[in-house]
Amino acid sequence: MANLLKDAITLPRNARRPRFVRILHPDYSEAENTLLCLCALDDDGIDYDTALVACGIVTGNTSTGFFGTREAGAQGFERVTRPGDGILRGSEYFFQLPDDDARGRPYPVVPRFEDWTFPHDAMPSPWRDVNRQTQEGPSCRITDYMWGVERAHVVPHSVRTWWDREELDQYVATDRFSQNTIDASDNMIPLRSDMHTVFDDKVFAIVPKRDGRELSLVIHIVNPIRDGYLHQHYHNRKLLPFGCSIECLFARFAWTIFSPRVMGHFWDKCNTSRLLLVRDPTTGTSTLESRDREQVNSLLAASRSRSASPRKRKAPEAAGNDVRLLEYDPLDSGIGDSSQADSGSADRSPSRGRSRKRQRASDEEGLDRVVQKRGKVELDVKM
Repeated sequence: MANLLKDAITLPRNARRPRFVRILHPDYSEAENTLLCLCALDDDGIDYDTALVACGIVTGNTSTGFFGTREAGAQGFERVTRPGDGILRGSEYFFQLPDDDARGRPYPVVPRFEDWTFPHDAMPSPWRDVNRQTQEGPSCRITDYMWGVERAHVVPHSVRTWWDREELDQYVATDRFSQNTIDASDNMIPLRSDMHTVFDDKVFAIVPKRDGRELSLVIHIVNPIRDGYLHQHYHNRKLLPFGCSIECLFARFAWTIFSPRVMGHFWDKCNTSRLLLVRDPTTGTSTLESRDREQVNSLLAASRSRSASPRKRKAPEAAGNDVRLLEYDPLDSGIGDSSQADSGSADRSPSRGRSRKRQRASDEEGLDRVVQKRGKVELDVKM
């Protein structure tokens, strides 16, 4: 009789550490000027449009910024135009604004997602050029799996206050009697449970990228996982058609960029005061504030404490209850570590006991809620 047993499944992995591209703030000293740290997974570089949009977001939706380089010892900057293939392959670039020299002060930086203002009617290119899709089927939009599928919030439920303040309900269609517009289907995407987990842990975002003249929504790995499997097999992978609002996807990208793994160096190396663009929770207006290292730490620590969830570890406290930023390596922290400022875990919070409600797709009934034990599912790719 033939042997009917099959070998255990093993997945190809490459633990080689990816390279990172540093985006620098031109108005601070070399020891403390790393504004963003972006993983170079686009043919050993970073997509020009994705990097430029990220810089625009963290500087208050600026639309006139550009990249520049500077030779050692030189005074001026050489402007970098968009490469023919759209990939920045250098190790570091300065993000500059046209009036840098005339302003007489550093350009301000938005410290937290809750301080960011959504740019209604002013989304940057290529986001404003994306055509909204029509969803085809209830399977996971990344893997096409039908089982273990959940309805994942695009703009996380944990930032509902921000959602209401910025009036993103205008981009989704809901039942007229519904009071929770953030739960609208236009703010949902079907994802397999393991993909949902890493999506909520800011490992990847969904962004538009150009392939020649074609503009497609693809996975962009922002915070890679150490074993390398995820970014090897999923970075730049197109998704199956899904009907999510493009505005919600753009807000999700911004939420992912405001991650300690991306912006942490700018705050951790803060030896001088930073000029910040902070949203006043009382008046709803954005104000310029100069804050030193201790004040920046307090601001970010307060944001982390408000977004803490049961599955997150608490950040350690220094003497005198002074919560400081943690030293970190972009690859040293695994999924769900305490460096995540806001995990969006309200989408996935466990119920009492060991089981919880999940939203799962099935062939016959579409997306239904079922109860199952929470488990870790090994990431897989449909080849």
